[in-house]
Amino acid sequence: MPPFDSSIGSDPQYERFSDIYDIWTQTAPSAEANLAFYRDLYLGADGPVVELGIGDGRIAIEAAKRGCSVTGVDASPAMLRRCAERAACEGVADHLQLIEGDFRTFHIDQPAALITLPYHSLGHLATFDEKRHAISRVHQQLRPGGRFVFDDFMMTEARRDYMRQAQLRAVYRSPQGAERLLWVTSLIDESLQQIRVVTWEDELDANGELMRRQYRQLLLSWLTPHQARTLLTETGFVVDACWGDFKRTPFDATTADEQIWSVHRST
Repeated sequence: MPPFDSSIGSDPQYERFSDIYDIWTQTAPSAEANLAFYRDLYLGADGPVVELGIGDGRIAIEAAKRGCSVTGVDASPAMLRRCAERAACEGVADHLQLIEGDFRTFHIDQPAALITLPYHSLGHLATFDEKRHAISRVHQQLRPGGRFVFDDFMMTEARRDYMRQAQLRAVYRSPQGAERLLWVTSLIDESLQQIRVVTWEDELDANGELMRRQYRQLLLSWLTPHQARTLLTETGFVVDACWGDFKRTPFDATTADEQIWSVHRST
């Protein structure tokens, strides 16, 4: 049996990020907090759990190590292969079902008790209509009373300024031992609510001279809190909570670091 079910093609921009994904997530400010938040949600779910945008399984595998079974959906074959390999190394491959699929069209055999979309992954869908289709699809795949939990960027002036800076994200070694530097900056289009993340990875020789540079780009987008609430209610969800951080602080637009939505399907 293959490590995951393949049903659609993938976007090359996500494939190119797969080999630096570990470094990318390990150096993200929200990574540690969102891991504990979502892991505990999975462990507390009363029924099937589905994670959209499972990536390399960073969150799901931690839940699986505690006995939780998770269905993971991702559009990237490279990421799903990494997830399958990582799960096998951790001895929890039998706790994960991996499906190659699109957020807008994915299908699961049994209605879920909990579907999550962590790590700002709704932002991989560039337009408002694409997000609407994805949220509607989530609603269809939940059982009555089932929950949908996701986080999105909270775009403040401070966050925009920070993202526009050229930042040294990480320093690490290649498999051959060469020093590598991972840099990142972002171009932000306010009118389209889109973020073009540009990374470049520099590989240096023993004298510190540049041997190789590789660029990667990733197009993301965001919703305002008002837009998110509108999409959720229009697609039939009941909003239970919106938090401003992964400690579940009630959302306040003047202080929030994130917008984290917890909603349920009423019928």
